[in-house]
Amino acid sequence: MEIIRHTLKERRRRTATLCSNAMRYNNVIMQTRVKKANISTVGEIYFLVDEKGKLIMPAYRYMLFLRMNGKSINTNLIYAKHLKLYFDWLSLTGLDYHTAVNDETKVLTNLGNFKFWIKYPDYNEYLIPIGGFEQKRSSSTINQIMTVVLNFYDFLVHDEGLGVLNVYKEIRTNFLFGGFLDELSLNKERTFSNIFKEKVPKKKLKYVTRSQYKTLLDACNNQRDRIIVGLMYEGGLRISEVIGLNIVDLRDIRNNKIYITLRDDPNNPDAFVKYGSEGSTFVSDALRDEIIDYLSNVLIDIKTDYFIINLYSKKNRYKPMRRDTIEDIIKRLGKKTGIPVHPHMFRHGIAVDMLEKGCDIVQIKDKLRHKSITTTSNIYAEVNDAAREDAMRTYYEKADTDFTPKSYSKEELANVIYSEGE
Repeated sequence: MEIIRHTLKERRRRTATLCSNAMRYNNVIMQTRVKKANISTVGEIYFLVDEKGKLIMPAYRYMLFLRMNGKSINTNLIYAKHLKLYFDWLSLTGLDYHTAVNDETKVLTNLGNFKFWIKYPDYNEYLIPIGGFEQKRSSSTINQIMTVVLNFYDFLVHDEGLGVLNVYKEIRTNFLFGGFLDELSLNKERTFSNIFKEKVPKKKLKYVTRSQYKTLLDACNNQRDRIIVGLMYEGGLRISEVIGLNIVDLRDIRNNKIYITLRDDPNNPDAFVKYGSEGSTFVSDALRDEIIDYLSNVLIDIKTDYFIINLYSKKNRYKPMRRDTIEDIIKRLGKKTGIPVHPHMFRHGIAVDMLEKGCDIVQIKDKLRHKSITTTSNIYAEVNDAAREDAMRTYYEKADTDFTPKSYSKEELANVIYSEGE
């Protein structure tokens, strides 16, 4: 790596400083650790301990608050890892979680410095690459970390009486209008965003097509795996919802209906219903028959309430499957078929297929159990123009209304779908 040249004396002094800082940083990384325990009130929980193994109480209370208010164990782990970075940085700078924010004039500077540190952890003012320093984390990840830290401080406002941080700005929510029309809008909800939020480039939607779904289904080694793949695609279930299915949730399977139920079950730690979006979904006759056969011929002789269980491993036989096990199954299917795939692509796939087959955005929202139609519209505004045009043509034919588009942009068509969905 080429660097800007300094005098020999300066370089020796600065190299010594760099080495000292690096050693200190490495020690800090070893100080704050993420630990896991099982407690009676919430089951599994992740938390932080310091270099002596002592509980970092404010962080623990925050993690406990999250678990008690419905956050999944996976979300708890992500929050713990993000908060660990913040406590690492506090140790590195000689601050604590109070002194970093107790001076209003230094709040933005301190939190801004933390954001810079997680963005450029290798930064050193004495060793400057000619091409500049490489950003080590994506803007999306940085936003997530900053949100966790700010949410931690929001919690401390109520938990310790800490002052509210002045780090939020009001944003306009009526995104379909601007200027004068925005002033006339009756729906004026006040929404705030933290000032550290970075603009994230919109990613192209990744999804499994129906033909790819059939290929992956055919590549499954056993009936249980076929059902897992089928539930994620045809049912539109998230992986945590598949894991959380109990046999009782299939009580109407002869009518092609499956229930998604949120449960507090410490014996099934990876089961979760995101945003509490309980409900039901319908599946095809083929998947219905597969499920009935699986219940009748596989689970009938096994004493269990769970539907998706380990059948082939001796260690955890008949226990609920874990998230990483299913992720490994899908990964192997991807390698076997040559189709790049991860579990959530099935859920996206059924939504795109519904849109291409003429379903409107409200039907897709209901299938995915989204709380807001805006969420559905924003996610699937990236589907190819021809498919979305066909979907809208089907809608207007049913509505007995002319629809002869000439050149719709993706943004314009997304707005049409959004407004009709309301």
